[in-house]
Amino acid sequence: MTLLYCKNITKTYDDHCLVLDNISFEVENGEFVSLVGKSGVGKTTLLKLIIGEQAPTKGRINFQGEDVTKMNSSQLTCIRRNIGVVFQDFKLLNHKTAFENVAFVLESVGASDEEINREVPEVLKLVGIGDKANNFPHQLSAGEKQRVSIARAIIQRPDLLLADEPTGNLDPINT
Repeated sequence: MTLLYCKNITKTYDDHCLVLDNISFEVENGEFVSLVGKSGVGKTTLLKLIIGEQAPTKGRINFQGEDVTKMNSSQLTCIRRNIGVVFQDFKLLNHKTAFENVAFVLESVGASDEEINREVPEVLKLVGIGDKANNFPHQLSAGEKQRVSIARAIIQRPDLLLADEPTGNLDPINT
């Protein structure tokens, strides 16, 4: 079954800066896809289009059979619950600990305290920073922040995981 379908995606900024030109592809359930290219060729822009953070100038993006390009903000919020995103710049909440940053995802979907207290430590341990649960972002290295971001992206076991430069701040062992 097709999980993600992008058809004739074009993105132009300010009516003259063409970033993506007529891109089409499909991602099937269970498929692993890597998008590789030089800096500035539109990889991050494509991820933002998939999650509906930006709209394509032309084209259509379907996730689980739903047209992302035609969704309102509340519909996008619902569909994003099935998409985990590891952002290049982490997007961690500076006033929250690593545990709280990951728990925030579960809290936003109404998970119980019991579920949060069970799931968050497991995921932090999975990414190798179980011992950093009480650290705030300013107390973490770039690689540790990246792993908190990964933990946050996978805590709900999303159907689609998007990662923008996911290993850029990790050492070879953690990569």
